[in-house]
Amino acid sequence: MRYIKWFIVSFALILIIIYYSGGYIARKLVNYGLESAQPELASQGIAIRQFDYGNVSLYSFKSILVKDINLKFDLEKEIYGKKSFSAEFHSESAIIRLANIKDPTIKLTFREFDLFIQSNEDNPDRPFGKFENAYWKGEAPIRLYGIQESGTLIIERLKALFRENSIPDPVEFEGDAILSLDGNPIKIGVFTQRMDNRTYLLLNKDDILVAAKDFPDVEVSEEEAELISRYPARALHILKITRDAWRISEIKKSENDEFPDDAFKHIYWSYHLSRTFGTDFAQELTDAHETLPNNTPEERQMDFHNNAFGRNLASRDLSVDELERIILTNPDVIRSPDLAQ
Repeated sequence: MRYIKWFIVSFALILIIIYYSGGYIARKLVNYGLESAQPELASQGIAIRQFDYGNVSLYSFKSILVKDINLKFDLEKEIYGKKSFSAEFHSESAIIRLANIKDPTIKLTFREFDLFIQSNEDNPDRPFGKFENAYWKGEAPIRLYGIQESGTLIIERLKALFRENSIPDPVEFEGDAILSLDGNPIKIGVFTQRMDNRTYLLLNKDDILVAAKDFPDVEVSEEEAELISRYPARALHILKITRDAWRISEIKKSENDEFPDDAFKHIYWSYHLSRTFGTDFAQELTDAHETLPNNTPEERQMDFHNNAFGRNLASRDLSVDELERIILTNPDVIRSPDLAQ
């Protein structure tokens, strides 16, 4: 009996030592990874201002659990055509798991995380202002013998996911994106979907349709919302261009009752969509918009024609006044459905 008690106590002590030394080793590994990654992050224009975390413990034989992660950093390099913004990241927990021992690769899982992005005054535009209630799970090609090179690869893949909307790597992401337009928050769900051996980043189409209802006189068709949902990084800019087209045309109509506001609205909209995203995408989006059922055949024909006219102007850098002058004087503009052939 005495030997049995001794064995049980000894085994318990060994487990305690492994558990606490494992946590110590885990914390050392986290600190080593951060210190090794910082030079590469700095070369990418990412300057870490603050990084702290709570308890670190072994989650399993090959994984580490890190709780209460807080990270603040500045981005000083161009992304999405924009420069210099600050970000704050908080995650309730993260699981770091060794996925491959031969060629050391880790998998990262972030649970219940928030990411807040704040632009500077010189550059207020950004694709998203904040992510809330988000979840991330993915395999990161982090080699223990090449932390800096791995960091570069991860950053490039993240940029590709948001710029091109897809990457070959299997990644799971879900959360709420908070967009800000005129100071009003717009919440749209973001998620990944695995198709044809690629991971696609998508927006919730129903959330886009709900958000569009907050803009008077602006309607979004099902096909239009479906297209926007496939380009998350473009959503805010599309909303801004659409809002400006409708708002400016209404102002000019209020100043002059004879002003061809519908023609101006569509030409301005199509022109700026083409300037920002290219004529192919502009045509696809404006054609999708024209599937709304409330137009007469003459109104629809007029809109298709004026949308094409706006795309044809995209090679020219035109002010609002110059656009207005063209719309009022060019004989190729259809200013009334009655004139549609």
